[in-house]
Amino acid sequence: MKKNTIRLLTLIIITQIFLSSMLLITNGYGDPIEIEVGFGAAPVIDGIIDSTTGEWDQAEKQNIYLYPNITVPENGLAIDLWAIQEGVNLYILVRFDLQDHGTSEYDNEFIGILIADEGSNSDFTDAKIVQCSNISENTFQYLDYHINDTEYEEDIIPNGDGAANLEGNQITYEFSMPVKDTKDQVQDVYLNYIHNIYYDFKIVFGKEALYPDGIIISNIVSINLQHPTFTPPSIEELIMFITTIVIFSTIGALYIFYLYRITQLKKEIRRIRS
Repeated sequence: MKKNTIRLLTLIIITQIFLSSMLLITNGYGDPIEIEVGFGAAPVIDGIIDSTTGEWDQAEKQNIYLYPNITVPENGLAIDLWAIQEGVNLYILVRFDLQDHGTSEYDNEFIGILIADEGSNSDFTDAKIVQCSNISENTFQYLDYHINDTEYEEDIIPNGDGAANLEGNQITYEFSMPVKDTKDQVQDVYLNYIHNIYYDFKIVFGKEALYPDGIIISNIVSINLQHPTFTPPSIEELIMFITTIVIFSTIGALYIFYLYRITQLKKEIRRIRS
């Protein structure tokens, strides 16, 4: 009986160690963290999650870790990573707790999302950054950079938007970026809906406004963008559409009949005068 108990405990411990190891590998660089993004309503980019409107309810949600060295998944910072599509925009939320928030050490912290082009083997050339300048006052700015080798060059035409908001020890960063609507395809990665193609996004965190030297932890996720599906119109929309067609068709027919009658009247006047 005692031997069976020992064997059972040993099996439980081994299983727990195995599952923990698998979790670390998944959150590290060994296997990519893949996200299938769905469609939903567009959230407001203000760093605040509005539960009354449920603006992020339809987002794909993952819990991942950012590491000092993503090839060695140790000493990670746990973050919530949410993503959702709406129209021609991709929205990404990063949220985490940090005991040191509110101290001068983190006044200039930032979260950045680096984007690699499709098939580029994690060659990150586009950076969307929300940079705090006074975190306790929720003072921040959104920055859009083109990465040339290791140089961060600010875009001439910025794309997307970003915001941050600190409440207690929890901070929320929100981003939006265009999909198939990029104005500057030289300085920005052109995100596209391609079946079974994943784009690599590198989530980076730092404590001072230096890029890339200020980055202290990061991790990579692969996101598969979805093509918008056709949504049939509702009965109300269909009735409104048909009514509009009937009204304008009737107006057009009456206008043509009016022109016809005027033409006939002119001919009649000419005939009488002659």
